[in-house]
Formats: sequence, structure tokens, C-alpha cells
Amino acid sequence: MLRHSVIWRLRDTTTPELRVEMLKGLAYLRMECLMVRSGDYGEDIFGGSQDPRGERLPGWRRGADGPSSNYDIALHLDFDDWAGHDAYSADPAHAAGSRFNASVAWDELTARVDWDYTGDGPAQRGRVRHVAMFVWADGAANGEKQRALDAVQRLADVPSVEAVAVGPNIGRLVSDYDWIMDVQLPDRIATERLLVGASYARTMEAVAAATKYEWTARLSHVMRGP
Repeated sequence: MLRHSVIWRLRDTTTPELRVEMLKGLAYLRMECLMVRSGDYGEDIFGGSQDPRGERLPGWRRGADGPSSNYDIALHLDFDDWAGHDAYSADPAHAAGSRFNASVAWDELTARVDWDYTGDGPAQRGRVRHVAMFVWADGAANGEKQRALDAVQRLADVPSVEAVAVGPNIGRLVSDYDWIMDVQLPDRIATERLLVGASYARTMEAVAAATKYEWTARLSHVMRGP
């Protein structure tokens, strides 16, 4: 299964009403584009780029201190193959959605990964998906990369984690991120415990050693699929 995953940072001027319109548009893509086999979307459950838990530095000032905040909205669409993906890209509904999304989100900060999804099938509606996308650091050794990937896979051993998937980008855009991690959990409480826990901290330590961690794109959202 070819999965197309995209996450957006909304503009500061995007109103709650426009956010709802964007979410409606993502749901419409799943229903209108017949080449889509299954889909999932959602908004960050912890406040996204408007996270109230602390003051956030702008991206150009944060250096290597890590991501300034979560992203805001995610979309995941599954296709049988690249033919389906390409047909979706050419569909008028996709073009209209892309134009609207660019008007309410920072297009230059949008994170995308196309990847081979070998997980447990469609989204489990009502559960939580935590997604993060990464860019490999210049000159990162293969051993460092593998340690990062292995550390993410070990999150499957955390009792509250229901599934973990990792995928390298196979997309064709130079703006694509290099790889994605996809972690599924039962609810918001389990997700928050994971993100503040020691296991996740150790995982991100290994990931940060091999990536441009300041460009990490991540969010946690309630799954709307399949």
C-alpha cells in the first residue's frame, strides 16, 4: 500500500472557521477521489502551533534546540500504487483542496512523505495517531541512521503503544522529508504519557543524533479513518 502523508502548519491569520473548512476539505478528498483506498485526517490534540504550554521561538531562532511546536493538521491517504497516486494528483478535487490549503497554511513548511505502509490496515477510528517526519543530517552515517530507526521500532515495547510503523520517503518531490514514524495509541492520555516518558525521550535522543532535528514535523491526532 502506498501511503501519502502530509502535515501542515497553519498561518497565524487562520481563523477557527477556516480550520474547520480545511478539515471538511480533507474529508471530502477521501470521499470524492475514487482512487483513494482509505484515508485518515485530524488536527493536533495538544494545540498544534498554538500550543499554550509555553512560549515558542520562531523557527529561524531555534537552532538545534528542537522543534518549536507541533504541527496543526494531518492527512493520510492510501493508494494501490503510483498510478492511483498520480491520478489523485491530477484530480480537480485535489487541485482545489491544495489551493485552499495553501491559503490557510504555510506551504513552505508543509511536510510530506510518500511511503510503503505495511502496518495493520486502515486507521482505527477514535484512537490516536502520533506522527513525526524527519530529515537526515548531512553526513549522518548509516549506523547512526539505523540506530534511530531501531529506537523508533522499540517504542512498540511500551505497554500503551498499539502499533509502530516506520517508512523511508519514496516520493518524487525535492521538498519531501526523508522518513516518517507512525505510532498508534488508544487515547489522548496514553499519548501524553508516551510523549513525556523516558522511552520517548531515549528514542528522540537517538533520532536527534542522526537528523536535522530542528526541522522535525510532528503531531498527534484522533483518527477519522478508514
